[in-house]
Amino acid sequence: MIDLNTLVEETGAESGIAFNIDGILLESVNLEYDGNVAAMIGMILKMCSEMTEDVNNGDLKQVMIKNNDGIVVANKSQDDNCIALLSKDTSKMGLLLRKMDTIFSN
Repeated sequence: MIDLNTLVEETGAESGIAFNIDGILLESVNLEYDGNVAAMIGMILKMCSEMTEDVNNGDLKQVMIKNNDGIVVANKSQDDNCIALLSKDTSKMGLLLRKMDTIFSN
């Protein structure tokens, strides 16, 4: 299992969350309403995963959400465990994407 505290610290993200694809919270770091966030990101990942299957575009790997106030990078593993990192600094997007790719490629 990934050490979420270390991951948040290494990437400079403000917060992180571990959950399963059904939105069941496993762990969170610096995140208010973590159960709600896990459920919402879980639903987004599940819907995106089903969409990629419907269009025969392979398995879902990662979803990135960018808004005016920051970014969310969420990855899903083959066994449907998920990690999301949240940052208010959009300049960290590349670092977050790369770190998540590294973690989930193993």
